[in-house]
Amino acid sequence: MRENKFGPVWLILQEVFMGEKFTKLIFGVIFLAASFSMAGQLKAATVTEDILPDINIIRSLEEKDQVNMYKTVVDETGYQNITLSFDDTQKDKVKNGWTLKVYDENKEEIYRVEGIKSQFKSGNFSFSKNKAISISVESTTSGYLFMPKGVEYNLNFHTYPADDYESEPNNKYTDANEIEMGSYIKGNLISKSDEDYYVARAGNKGYAVLSLEIPDFEPDKMGNGWDLEIYDKNKSLIYKEENIKKDTKFPELPLTKGQDIYIRIKAKTGIIYSAPETVEYKLNAEFVKTDKWEMEDNNSFSKANKLKSTISANILNENDEDYFTFNAENTGNYKVSLNTGDNVGKEYKVEIFVNNKSKAKVNRLIISDKNFTFKAKKGQKVWVKVSGVPGNAPIGNKYIVRYKPVKNAKKKKVAAKKAMVTSKKQKS
Repeated sequence: MRENKFGPVWLILQEVFMGEKFTKLIFGVIFLAASFSMAGQLKAATVTEDILPDINIIRSLEEKDQVNMYKTVVDETGYQNITLSFDDTQKDKVKNGWTLKVYDENKEEIYRVEGIKSQFKSGNFSFSKNKAISISVESTTSGYLFMPKGVEYNLNFHTYPADDYESEPNNKYTDANEIEMGSYIKGNLISKSDEDYYVARAGNKGYAVLSLEIPDFEPDKMGNGWDLEIYDKNKSLIYKEENIKKDTKFPELPLTKGQDIYIRIKAKTGIIYSAPETVEYKLNAEFVKTDKWEMEDNNSFSKANKLKSTISANILNENDEDYFTFNAENTGNYKVSLNTGDNVGKEYKVEIFVNNKSKAKVNRLIISDKNFTFKAKKGQKVWVKVSGVPGNAPIGNKYIVRYKPVKNAKKKKVAAKKAMVTSKKQKS
């Protein structure tokens, strides 16, 4: 047996590393390391308490890392806001102020305001009744010299009854708030990443008109405005308006009875740092019952709308195509005309198909060219396709399409002579 020249200490170390003691030692080291790591992440003190809506509470921060956490439950349908105030005589002690955060029922942060150094009132929230939310108050900075140490603040979570407000969360199709035709709903983007979804249903055949109003316009808060998108029942985009910064009325939306449309309101894509946060909007939905408008979806031969002399329509996006059809009552010439209004500088494309879908008379419509004459035999089916010229489509503009038979000039003269002869005989 070889002699251990390092003595008893080596024997102890050898036993530790070779046996069970080594495992225990490793776990001990890991536990201590984890403990130190967690200690570095945790705040010095977090106070959590339950509060009731519309009850004022008075608290303060005494440590630089202290977080005062409050839990509450929305007690009625409507909207809510938060106020944080303090004694103005303590203003010099407020330093860099408080940070206020709001969390939803899933503990996700949805709202934050930093550096509160004056009397504060948040934008309006619209949580559903019985939803639990959390509110935290902490120092804006962690330095002792710059925190509002010992300054008492008054915190109040206010609730207001209302039935015309959005109900959060409604940031996806499945949570879309319903808006009835002939009514309105109020809402706002409470944060840069907030989105609001609504769904409206047509009770009759006709068209819907949506409009967005800004009740209290504040230029400094508008940023780059809202984007409003409209989707059909298949979640396909049919219309989009960008950079909305003023009261806006949107084009007519042709709808069949029972058809749903989805409305999505969000910050301007790609620049959410400049969103109209907390700015209230009012979304109006009106409906006009009529059988004189196109009925979407009519973007193919098989879905063509029946053209009964006159019908109104519009192009809602670059890919929108409107098909109409009628049967020639007699053999002869027919005229299709478009009334596009007086202020349209962009172009339509009109294609007329007679009896055979594969053969088309193609025309480009400009302001001075609005009538198209063609021949058809009795009983033949005629299709009229209207679309926008790519890159220059008159999106949203209302147009009226109509057709009528064109009588032969010779027949007109013969008919006129017969009418004159008949008239003379009657007089004599």
